[in-house]
Amino acid sequence: MLFVLLILCGLSVKAQKIGVVFDSFVSDRWYLDQKLLTEKINALGGECLVEVANGDPAEQVKLSKKLIDKGVKVLIVIAVDAVKSAEIVTLAKASHVAVISYDRLIMSNDIAVYLSYNNTKVGELQAQYMVDRFPTGNYVLLNGPVADDNAVQFKSGQLKVLKPLIDKGKIKIIGDFVLNDWGEIGALMKMDDFFSSTTERPDVVIAANDALADGTIQAFPSDLVKKISITGQDADLGAIRNLISGKQTMTIYKPIKPLAYMAAEIAIKLAKGDKVSGATKFQSGTVTVDAIFLDPIVVDKSNYNETVVKDGHVKASELIIR
Repeated sequence: MLFVLLILCGLSVKAQKIGVVFDSFVSDRWYLDQKLLTEKINALGGECLVEVANGDPAEQVKLSKKLIDKGVKVLIVIAVDAVKSAEIVTLAKASHVAVISYDRLIMSNDIAVYLSYNNTKVGELQAQYMVDRFPTGNYVLLNGPVADDNAVQFKSGQLKVLKPLIDKGKIKIIGDFVLNDWGEIGALMKMDDFFSSTTERPDVVIAANDALADGTIQAFPSDLVKKISITGQDADLGAIRNLISGKQTMTIYKPIKPLAYMAAEIAIKLAKGDKVSGATKFQSGTVTVDAIFLDPIVVDKSNYNETVVKDGHVKASELIIR
């Protein structure tokens, strides 16, 4: 009995507290990230403590400090603001807590690792998909806040593909909007104002994520629904329904399980004092960090069954539109 108790005590000592600080749940995908991160961390013998900043960068710093004070060994941070979140890294470093920059880059050289999908490639895939189908015409660009470095990377990828055609006069950008958040309400208001203030009509809207796409679709004049091609990202349930109905043209699928599981595994390793392997150097502005990138996948009406449904990202039964 004493031997069993000693083993149990040893296991409890080894359990590592891992903190996860989300931006918000404005996109449905983050609920799945939370579920998978928590499940995997717990399965690996850790304890997962979760906080949500609801889009407030100062609140995210406060919540991170709260978790540091609770004794977490590692923080997984989905940054609200790439620059402001560097304060989290400074606080964590002072307490010997490693920070994983999850999905979005924190502008600090002191993060342990940046884990994400190749966000420049996301933008390239969105633009290339449309250019292949519409090599000429009017385009609108709709991106998220520059406080999120992902938005900067998405747009960089989009323009890498579009600029040669813009320079040749084949593609005309009739709207280039950067929103304050990733939600559909801001997109709906911006695009409603756009359609009310101009007679020019886009052939293509390159919306950086599915929430922006959904807001834009709601703003379409009734005679243009299903006639304007529009991109997205995240392969949200609503986006796949929009693909099926013809309201949305494509989305970018970034399988969440591989990213969440990788983050959980690396967090436990860092908590035990082990080093991260398989990383490459990534530079953004003055920041250079170790990073691991996964490859995004294009999804449209032709392959959603073989991708998001097959992976269980959405259920076939959820796609029945009554």
